[in-house]
Parts: sequence; structure tokens; C-alpha cells
Amino acid sequence: MLNVVIAIVLLAHGIGHSLGLLQLSNVATVNPAWRGDSWLLTGPFGPTLTQAMGASIWIVAIVGFAALAAVVVGWLPGSWFTPLAVISSAVSLAGILLFPMAFPMTSTVGALVVDVLLLAATLWFRWLPREIGV
Repeated sequence: MLNVVIAIVLLAHGIGHSLGLLQLSNVATVNPAWRGDSWLLTGPFGPTLTQAMGASIWIVAIVGFAALAAVVVGWLPGSWFTPLAVISSAVSLAGILLFPMAFPMTSTVGALVVDVLLLAATLWFRWLPREIGV
């Protein structure tokens, strides 16, 4: 049962990254103060390339966390857990760092907490899904 709860949290975290895509494509306004810019990337790369980089970051995070949830419930090989956890969390953290205004503050803080906890569990404590019965 715990593996299902963890998988749901990971899947929800991944799906949450779609909010950036929705705002970039003008489907929804997630944060009216954000126009797709990055404090670091927009100046040197311009708005079009910056938005493409942001979209790429969020797509990788969505796919990575969805795959990670599938690993936790046993639908994908357990050996994929550590690489997926590290890459997905690092990409998500990069998105938070590069586009801090993309999401409401509560979403940004929640994403930061999930990413840091996942990295700590994976890298510091060497946690693997099989330890909860997967």
C-alpha cells in the first residue's frame, strides 16, 4: 500500500510540471506575473529559445516522474529507480531554479520539498522501492 501512495505522489509531482507547459502554450494562466521568461536564460538566448528550454525541462520531468511512479509500483524494472530519481529530481530542480516564477509559490515550495526528499532518500539513504515490498 505504501508503494501506491509513493507512486501517486511521484505521479502527481510529475503532472504538476504540466502547469508550466499550459502557461507557455496560453492554455491556462498559472501565474499571471510569469511570461515564460527566465532570470538567467532570457537575456542570452531570447524568449523563444528560453521557452523551448523550459518546455523541454517540464516534459523531461513529467515523463521521468511518471516512469518513476511506474517503477515504484513494479511496472518497470527496479534497476531504473536510482537513475530516474536522480535525473528527474535534478531536472525539476533546474526548472525551479531557472524559472522560479513559473508556478505559484506554494507549488514551487512543494516541488522543491519532493525533489529534495527524493534525492536525499535515493543518494543519502540509498532507498530503493523493493524495500517497501515492490
